[in-house]
Amino acid sequence: MGFILDDRTLLIISSLLGIAGFIGMIVSSASLTPPIVGVSDVDGSMLDREITVEGTVESVHELESGTLLLKINDGTGTLTAVVFKSASEGMEMSPEILRGMRIQVTGRVKEYHGALEIVVEKPSAIRSKSGESF
Repeated sequence: MGFILDDRTLLIISSLLGIAGFIGMIVSSASLTPPIVGVSDVDGSMLDREITVEGTVESVHELESGTLLLKINDGTGTLTAVVFKSASEGMEMSPEILRGMRIQVTGRVKEYHGALEIVVEKPSAIRSKSGESF
């Protein structure tokens, strides 16, 4: 013995499921976006987590290997953003232009010689406060 639904009931059920799916996408998208964290809040519990920090680039240092070290200050502290050559090669702007800019940087928290830093994995993870990618 089967259970038969009329067209109106099927339409209502499919509409409710569609709305529930849309709400689920919105809720889950928040967990996909790395949180913006104050520099002073970055600690060892965040190791290997992807985060975003905002601040002003105080200095830019390029190593012989092509790796860039960006010192970022958000007013609560300073954090080094490491941009390896593989990521910095895709930057459209020269690194020197970054000095003094307010930027957002997304990357993974790592520890190097006892200091926490954020490792940037792609050039699009560095954005000016106006939202442009470098």
